[in-house]
Amino acid sequence: MSGTAPSQKGRAIPPLTRSAFVVPIAVFLGLFAVVMRLWYLQVVRGEELSRMAVEKRTLRVPIPPPRGKILDRKGTTIAGLTESLVAMVTPADMEGNDRAIRRLAELLSLDPSDLKKQIEENAYRKYLPFVAKVGLTPEEAIRVEEEGAFLPGVFVRSETLRKYPHANAFAHVLGHVRQPRQEDLERLADLGDIPTYVGQDGLERTYDRLLLGKCGHESVTIDVRMRPTSNPVVEPPTPGEDLRTTLDTRLQLKAFDLLAGRRGAVVALDPRDGAVLCLVSSPSFNPNVMLGRIPKDVWANLNSEARPMFNRAIAGTYNPGSTFKIATLVTAIREGLVSPATTFVCNGSVRIGNRTVRCLGHHGRITYQTAIEKSCNVFFAELGSRIERKELVSVAQEFGIGVETGIDIPGEAAGLLPTDEWLQSRKENWYTGDTVNLAIGQGRLGVTPLQMASYVSLIANRGVAYRPHIAATNKPPERLTAVTLDSTWWDRIVGAMRKVVESGTGVRARIEGISIAGKTGSAQTGPGRKPHGWFIAFAPVERPTIALAVVVENSDEGGRVAAPIAHELLKEYFKGQPSQ
Repeated sequence: MSGTAPSQKGRAIPPLTRSAFVVPIAVFLGLFAVVMRLWYLQVVRGEELSRMAVEKRTLRVPIPPPRGKILDRKGTTIAGLTESLVAMVTPADMEGNDRAIRRLAELLSLDPSDLKKQIEENAYRKYLPFVAKVGLTPEEAIRVEEEGAFLPGVFVRSETLRKYPHANAFAHVLGHVRQPRQEDLERLADLGDIPTYVGQDGLERTYDRLLLGKCGHESVTIDVRMRPTSNPVVEPPTPGEDLRTTLDTRLQLKAFDLLAGRRGAVVALDPRDGAVLCLVSSPSFNPNVMLGRIPKDVWANLNSEARPMFNRAIAGTYNPGSTFKIATLVTAIREGLVSPATTFVCNGSVRIGNRTVRCLGHHGRITYQTAIEKSCNVFFAELGSRIERKELVSVAQEFGIGVETGIDIPGEAAGLLPTDEWLQSRKENWYTGDTVNLAIGQGRLGVTPLQMASYVSLIANRGVAYRPHIAATNKPPERLTAVTLDSTWWDRIVGAMRKVVESGTGVRARIEGISIAGKTGSAQTGPGRKPHGWFIAFAPVERPTIALAVVVENSDEGGRVAAPIAHELLKEYFKGQPSQ
């Protein structure tokens, strides 16, 4: 056999030999990465991580402050406090833990899907515990504590909660409290930690910062196993301040009872300064149920067609009906269209243009005084045919119609007044018949009960109304609006309104020994539907201390339905006072 041995050049390296190179390199690179990471953590971020480690061993738990109470004009509590055991859940610890969610729901008799939804809804504040259930029984509290190891982020504590002793009667004026939402955290961000409950609607919202107080804190140092290593350091909370109001509890409860669940509203003011004596909207709701998760049946009722959460007293917009005739008369007087001797003949109806205006009576030849006393549509339709819309709208604005009063609770409506701007925005035409309709308080015209209480306050004061307010104040009353008219004419108008109660359409409001001036109204709501019944009044006529507006939706003529409510409310107000 001949030839030489094969050459080594170009021969492939066996797999085993290749791994002998790769493995050491990989190990070296891995060790290098670990060394570099340790160098980064110890040298570059060492001080920061040491500080974080110390901070993480200190738990700082907010202690919610007691919310300030809300008091009526005599110091009686109308929004107070009560102690309650509550179950708290920290979203970050329970989110996605379906087993723990189901167990907690079972212990607290909650719907697991509702509890899960609560946790999801509070995910934006994941480290801030929320109230899962209010009013735990001692047995429920014990069961939760016993199973605490299996319920991460769940604990029970005693908390001072809001309590509304009169429930539904004050719901719309007081508002209610709720657990904070994202918008509340943004609104109150400058306060730092936010208490468990914040104001929603009514006085609770307007004066939230006054009532809230300031959270305290409990700080405790713990080891890596979450065991305390020192005694807790407690910084007590600062309670919220109390809010004194102008509300009269007797009147508020009486007005609420008189409405008896019917849709409507009652507002009473002190015309001397605009202080709100009562403000009731019906139907209503129980604000005490708003603290925790609202039961499904309660939620369904709150969102029913009756709209119990809607504040009709400040946001309900209605035709004023014949109560508006005072503004029409003032316009005609200022335009020189009416004198004490001016008369029109009422034969039960009048045709103006293509519109027929009907009256409830056949009054014959009458002056302004009888027209107010008997609420004659024909007389005021005749005036409406002679008045310019702009003049009537201008006077209505002076009376405060079509503009918000600026009352110190949110949600007020401005109402509706057919100004030039409004007509242009709607691209609507206007005819003489529309002005006639406006003159008797119908058509494109809308007022709130609060506006009508302010309107009649202005008449009581012979031309001046003050801004309505609910919070008590030592400041001088703020003038809201004024109507310029000769004092003799004011006396004549008030005299005619007094006749309304003594012998006219508002006779059901009459009280022996009390001088009352009033005006009825019936706002038409369409074919086959009953009118909204109105009554506005003030008393005593010589030195008015109360002015009120009552409206009952789809009820009957104002003299039949609203005037009797005013009668009972005024009796309550003057109870124990000497005859006027």
